Amino acid sequence: MNRSPLWPAAVIAIVSSAPAQAADDKTAPPPPTTVEDLDRRLADVLREAKVPGAAVAVVEAGKVALLKGYGMADAAAGTAATPDTTFRAGSISKSLTSIAIMKLVEQGKLTLDAKLSDLAPEIKTENPWQATDPVRLVHLLEHTAGWPDISLDVLVKDAPGWSLRQGVEYASSRYVSRWRPGLYSTYNNAGPSVAGYVLEKASGQTFSAFAREQVLRPMGMAQADFDLTPELKARLAKSYGPDGSESPYQTIILPPSGSLATSARDLAQLVLFFLGRGSVDGRAILSPASVDRIEHQETAVAARAGLTNGYGLGNALFPGDNYDFRGHNGGIDSFTSVYGYAVVNASGFVVLVNGGGGADFGAPEVELIEAYLMRAVPRPTRAEAVAPEQLAKHAGFYASVSPTYEFLRIFGETVFLPLQRVSLDNLRLNARGELIPLGPNLFRRPNRTEPTVGFIDFEGEHLRVTGLSTARREPMLTVVPKLTVLAVLVVTALLAVLALPFQLASLVRGRLREHGGMMVRLLPFAALATLIVTFVCPIVALASQSPKGLRALAAPSPLSLGVLVSSLAFPLLAALGLWRALTTPNVGRYARVHAAVASIAVLLAALYAAGYGWIGVRTWNW
Repeated sequence: MNRSPLWPAAVIAIVSSAPAQAADDKTAPPPPTTVEDLDRRLADVLREAKVPGAAVAVVEAGKVALLKGYGMADAAAGTAATPDTTFRAGSISKSLTSIAIMKLVEQGKLTLDAKLSDLAPEIKTENPWQATDPVRLVHLLEHTAGWPDISLDVLVKDAPGWSLRQGVEYASSRYVSRWRPGLYSTYNNAGPSVAGYVLEKASGQTFSAFAREQVLRPMGMAQADFDLTPELKARLAKSYGPDGSESPYQTIILPPSGSLATSARDLAQLVLFFLGRGSVDGRAILSPASVDRIEHQETAVAARAGLTNGYGLGNALFPGDNYDFRGHNGGIDSFTSVYGYAVVNASGFVVLVNGGGGADFGAPEVELIEAYLMRAVPRPTRAEAVAPEQLAKHAGFYASVSPTYEFLRIFGETVFLPLQRVSLDNLRLNARGELIPLGPNLFRRPNRTEPTVGFIDFEGEHLRVTGLSTARREPMLTVVPKLTVLAVLVVTALLAVLALPFQLASLVRGRLREHGGMMVRLLPFAALATLIVTFVCPIVALASQSPKGLRALAAPSPLSLGVLVSSLAFPLLAALGLWRALTTPNVGRYARVHAAVASIAVLLAALYAAGYGWIGVRTWNW
């Protein structure tokens, strides 16, 4: 699950199928033991993370134990953040959208298994498996429709006054199933919004009106809304990008996936709703059975492998290392947010932030709150002895088969292969961190009770699955060439960088003329440099969370045009570099071999990249 409907967490999505490194309990400080201690340490952690302002709610034993604002809601005006300050909650919206859908399911107006083609035939979709595996309503909420995430132009589209149908239709070019619906799970912002449009048709109300009347107000969220009402706008915090500049407000065109505006006081009611199994303060919003369905995934191969606790209906098991908190995160316009809850001791939290280090799974302030809430909960000890030969069948390198965006597939199949390696150690499976067997095919992280990683043989392939990703074990016949080319690229790039100052010095002194000149040495360096620019610059812009960077990728701009030019340049420069390495006279053996090897490696990378659309890449088409 990525952080936001308005921020494709590209780097995270690439490697999301690999378990995170387990925390080192020996170096972790002791958890807070009182609310007062937690309050003091939260203030310190948020300050260290350079968070401008935050609002926090902590629920303990089913009651709100801490509700407080930290820092500034508006730095220029000197307005302090409070529990009633309005923050944008981003993708936490999906949790409320799913609850709204389940309201209609309980009322008999919708069924999760209903076909999208029957519910909204006017919405254009492409599904080669329509006859046997149609897209269903449940696939939209569990992210198993096979659709890629929304395109960058949808991501940055600001269209105040648009109806939900206009937004859904604008984004419809990406409603293309890349695999059989219900097969793999991958985070997608279009699905919940299409589900919101289905809700409008079934209820006869706008999505925001239904959510307000049937979910938010009955839940006790007195001011929260999917529309920025005058009351919310009056208390809306400013948000600040990575460079400290104020981020502009964007009216997104897919509100069910990300437009919720709320305070920490209001959002704490969502935590109480889940802890109350569908009831808040004696008011029943949903039945316990519906809440249980929200929390469990039933479609996708991950559920068939036993990971039913993965991404359900707008609700997920946190991907961090700490205990079994469920909830969701979000981010929009430099706002970040997260809520979580643990039924085991009726605890939970809300963190809303307007910039700086942000709020997310694994963020220091979130880990601090989790440690406080779980300080008296025994560490999980559940494990199962598994024979080495049963574990050995899972060893190997795994490549993602369900990238959030297709342009990310090349990373999962090449650069991140070393991070996706599964090996054995003391009867425990290791993939960037320790996993404890719960059986021959299911594993948990050390601080988890429930399984978080599973393996399954499916349609002739050995798959590793998590709640929101699926990876296929690659044959060594394809792994070795990929890793070899990667290694050669890294080594030759390092050698080129190290040698460049000496070569420039020799050029200035006129000593290179009699040894083949500078071009035979410069061309491979330029090919490597433009290769790096092609692949690194757009990913850095995506990962920066900067609205300015996203807009630069979503339209022709100096950044996107620079990436286009470099993607065309690096294969051309490599070809010229190879030609000069082979034909230039009087070149030293080392310089000639280095130039030839580097150029060949870049050419091989170009051939591979061409198959994924990275030659002549136009980021505004992503």
